[in-house]
Amino acid sequence: MPGPVFLAGDDVTLRPVEREDLDFLQTHRNDPEIRRWLPRVHPQNREQLESEFEGYMSEDGGVNLVATVDGDPVGFVSLFDVQHESGRARLAAWFEPDAQGQGYGTEAAELLVDYAFDERRLHKLVAGALATNDPSRGLLESLGFTQEGRQSDHYYVRGEYVDRVVYGLLETDWKNAT
Repeated sequence: MPGPVFLAGDDVTLRPVEREDLDFLQTHRNDPEIRRWLPRVHPQNREQLESEFEGYMSEDGGVNLVATVDGDPVGFVSLFDVQHESGRARLAAWFEPDAQGQGYGTEAAELLVDYAFDERRLHKLVAGALATNDPSRGLLESLGFTQEGRQSDHYYVRGEYVDRVVYGLLETDWKNAT
């Protein structure tokens, strides 16, 4: 049985990752259409994913959530690498192909950004996207993230080197925009 609701929006609900979610995570993280945008994610068998799951559960200060619509999992969002002394964390997300382009990613990210700034009292969020990942870059920019840098030939994806674009969002900019 899935865990309790952590954050809820109009269409999207975010809840903690549970062991029951491992099938969903394994299926979609092994999906080439998702993995092509996640260059550090490699195909995983169940044992490898379970080991990673244990790491999720022990990560200090991080939040790993399954995004659901009408109770069905459609994606994953994460607040990780939390640096309490700097008031900074990293944000990441992915959604299954059938859920993309429907606003679920935007709503889930908005919920997580609000949580990061309102409840965790963070000062800054950082995110990265492949330069070729127009949907992710568009999502980040629509949320008010600004491009802070570009790392040339940072990842090797499908036979070619691809730049990584680094984004940042300050709490004051988020509050002024909402």
